[in-house]
Amino acid sequence: MGDRDGLLGKVVARDDSLAFWRTFDELVEPERFRAAHDEEFPQGMPTGTWQHADVMTRRDFLGLMGAGALLAAMPGCIVAPPTEKILPYALAPHEVVPGQPLHFATSMVTDGHAMGVIATSYQGRPIKLEGNPEHPASLGATGAFEQAAILGLYDPSRLRQPLFLGQPTTWESLVQSLTQAPRQDEGAGLRFLLEPTSSSTVARLVTRIEKAFPRARFTFFSPLETGNAYGGASLVFGRPLQAQVDLHEARVAVALDSDFLGLGPLAIRHARQFSDARRAPSHKPSRLYVVEPTLTPTGSMADHRLNARPSEIGRIAASILAELVHAHGRRAEMPDEAVQVLARLRPRGDTERFVRALAADVAPKGRAAAFLVGESQPPWVHAVAHGIHAVLGSLGRTAWFTMPTVLGLDERAHPFTALVEELSHKRVDTLVILEGNPSYNAPADMRFSDHVRGVANTVYLTPYRNETALDCKWVAPSAHFLEAWGDARAFDGTVSFQQPLIMPLFGGKTCAEMLAISRGETKTTAFRLVRDTWREQVAPVGFESFWEGSVQRGLVPGSALPHVDAALAWRELIPHLRTLTETPPLRHDVLELQVRPSHAVHDGRHANNAWLQELPDPMTKLTWDNAALLSPRTAISQGIATEDIVELAHGDRKLMVPILVVPGQADGVITLTLGYGRNGDEKIARAVGVSAYPVRTTSAPWSMTGVSVRKIGRKHRLAITQAHYVTHGRPLALMADSEEFRLHPQLTEEYRGPVPSLLRDYTKPGDQWGMTIDLSACTGCSSCVVACQAENNVPVVGKTQVLRNREMHWLRIDRYYHGGADNPRVVSQPMLCQHCEKAPCEYVCPVNATVHSDDGLNEMIYNRCIGPRTCSNNCPYKVRRFNFFDYVDRSLIKLGRNPNVTVRERGVMEKCTYCVQRIRSVEIRAQLEGRRIRDGEIQVACQQACPTRAIVFGSITDPDSAVSRLRADPRSYEVLHDQGTRPRTQYLIKLFHQNKELA
Repeated sequence: MGDRDGLLGKVVARDDSLAFWRTFDELVEPERFRAAHDEEFPQGMPTGTWQHADVMTRRDFLGLMGAGALLAAMPGCIVAPPTEKILPYALAPHEVVPGQPLHFATSMVTDGHAMGVIATSYQGRPIKLEGNPEHPASLGATGAFEQAAILGLYDPSRLRQPLFLGQPTTWESLVQSLTQAPRQDEGAGLRFLLEPTSSSTVARLVTRIEKAFPRARFTFFSPLETGNAYGGASLVFGRPLQAQVDLHEARVAVALDSDFLGLGPLAIRHARQFSDARRAPSHKPSRLYVVEPTLTPTGSMADHRLNARPSEIGRIAASILAELVHAHGRRAEMPDEAVQVLARLRPRGDTERFVRALAADVAPKGRAAAFLVGESQPPWVHAVAHGIHAVLGSLGRTAWFTMPTVLGLDERAHPFTALVEELSHKRVDTLVILEGNPSYNAPADMRFSDHVRGVANTVYLTPYRNETALDCKWVAPSAHFLEAWGDARAFDGTVSFQQPLIMPLFGGKTCAEMLAISRGETKTTAFRLVRDTWREQVAPVGFESFWEGSVQRGLVPGSALPHVDAALAWRELIPHLRTLTETPPLRHDVLELQVRPSHAVHDGRHANNAWLQELPDPMTKLTWDNAALLSPRTAISQGIATEDIVELAHGDRKLMVPILVVPGQADGVITLTLGYGRNGDEKIARAVGVSAYPVRTTSAPWSMTGVSVRKIGRKHRLAITQAHYVTHGRPLALMADSEEFRLHPQLTEEYRGPVPSLLRDYTKPGDQWGMTIDLSACTGCSSCVVACQAENNVPVVGKTQVLRNREMHWLRIDRYYHGGADNPRVVSQPMLCQHCEKAPCEYVCPVNATVHSDDGLNEMIYNRCIGPRTCSNNCPYKVRRFNFFDYVDRSLIKLGRNPNVTVRERGVMEKCTYCVQRIRSVEIRAQLEGRRIRDGEIQVACQQACPTRAIVFGSITDPDSAVSRLRADPRSYEVLHDQGTRPRTQYLIKLFHQNKELA
């Protein structure tokens, strides 16, 4: 690395006086960085088709011309199809009106927990998902996974029919293989492997199968549910309780290796509660402390953040408990022995200042404190967090417990390790795998793929012909949740229902249907199974009204699980604390590898979703890949740099993976996301990134120490979007400490108000639309990005084009750092067309394709655009996108397009329209009803999806509208205000709420 090492070292040592920056190149070599990115449209870029970015040769051109001539001549040679009578749609259902959508409540289930959504359907085609406002897990918002689920429904790579030994077969043959011969062994060789589920229907069917086959066994396995959280409750409460947290009531929250704002079954609910608590006018905003190894969306929102190795998190949690007990007298009913052990765990060293300040802040708030621990931490760390809640008195207020919502935690469940042992000893003759992908994501030391191939009869229900499908004899297509009836519980226990919006496109079955078939019920349906389940639990007299009302709402109101009272057994925790006192911290020169789920593909289940593959990671902005994340100091010490391919080795397990040097990474820690490196038959997922599962073992599922790194001398290009546009040091994302801003509210005055201009002011009667985005609430989760993509038919372009700065997202989220590279502050800023009143793009367009509407929208007229890109050159915000290639997908995916939005052809400019189709729809409705548009009646796609309600849209001419009130807020400012563009999109400065002891 040479001279670059020294420069990077200086960057690491810099303090918080630095201006905002985005990448290390911008800090290390600013002149070279600007020179490389000044040219917005580099010359010499090849054209051709978007799938293959090769230069079109003369041979290609003549070949295409010849094919065109052949196609033109073909109609005269085609034999006409036989004449068949068709009947008109004369008796349409009364609720079906051509051109008008229908909305249905349903649920999407991830990791066994339900997320309530509202699906929009046009003439039987689901085209969009929004959050169900009544559902406790979504509260009307959605995450990126929910928004991208539509693409999964219409994925051309989905399994289209049953297979036997890789060859097409029929459902009849598959069913016959499961049911033809009655078992005489009471199911001794019959095993079922399922993902964690909270479905009451599945639970009922499992019980019935266990009665019919007493020796059959059920195993529930997920690579992300390792039982640590339940194990922590079992340790100190004697049973596997499910921890719940209410951040509405929390005045201080502490995240210990927990990305609770970014991932998890309650991430949307937690994000809403957290943002509401920050904005609550009745009291001081809540404060967030985060301790984590790598920068996450939760860490980016922290008022104070501490870098720590995964192995150090438990020691820090114990030191917080020790400080509360010994410095602040918080003992509750703690025995003397525990007090004595904790005396040896009081904070010292690098973390002392942070822990002492945190404990001093938490202690007086007592019951209004919440501690959240990530699943990757061992059970005893979760138990320490329960102990902290106990001494603070917050159990029952900000923290409480319910019984578990998922199956498989009682003594009847068959452990995954036991199942693998049976497979290895040939004790299983029939294995039924219902979804999941264990051949890909099971612990590497179990060699599941090898063992499953030796089973005489294997049946696998799956949406794709993935790694497990290649190992199984019978493979059956599963139904998408928008094609199926089902039920599940939300994380708090609320009963949720699934209802289909479309018939199964490829004849798929549900998990419940396959369980019924396994019991011999070959003629039943998922609809009947779900109804029968709930008929047993509801009085027969009122069942129909219960069913109709619950399915219509998508949930059963008031069905959340009750709180469980539990007394904490301190003596069960003492041995773990004592072991901690006897265990020295890890040496600084020992490398530690951490694996974690991906914000894009989760555990790999979304790897074939192109929308999610092209979605930039919230923090690294990496697309179409994963990489080993390193801190600058660790990279320097190992002599490696970004895009170097290295060999990671832990024992006899090795990985070849590219490096990405990132800020905010704990020294000595390598972080790698799961879900990549797929080698099934999925077209999009195959060979994207590197699989981290080969180094994941039963004893070390989340982190491992003693990892070695060896540079092999090769490079791998990484498609990172953050550095695509240069701002030349202009202030775009602003932040301040809340107390500083209270004393000096004039900080934003220079970034708003009129600017001298030769152009006339824009004044029109009626509603004028505008938007405000609160940077204090934006977590960078990117739900808005995928929502915009789904709503506006925005295409994907692939890694090659992203590397050339040609991504098509109408809305992007820029991530800015402030401060030193070891632990900078972070601001995430959604950036979209600003709909300027004095738009620079409008007066340079030679064909008047970009114009201003009467209600203040900067509009694009696609059939006028001839593609000179002058508007993009003149746009200071760089939010306009050009169709370099024909991105229109004419496969099954076209069924998921929004019919109210034009599908753009090659060679035109496109950009955010403020979801003009939604504006016009509400305008028409209001005109027909003879009234004005109500404030909040129009919700643009990004606003509706946002978990934290950071985005507000409305009429800026209505002084009482929410957007007008926010524009008058002292925190409001305009990006690039000095350019005089008068943007209709304004931002609220990001405020941190610092602890003075750590400021």
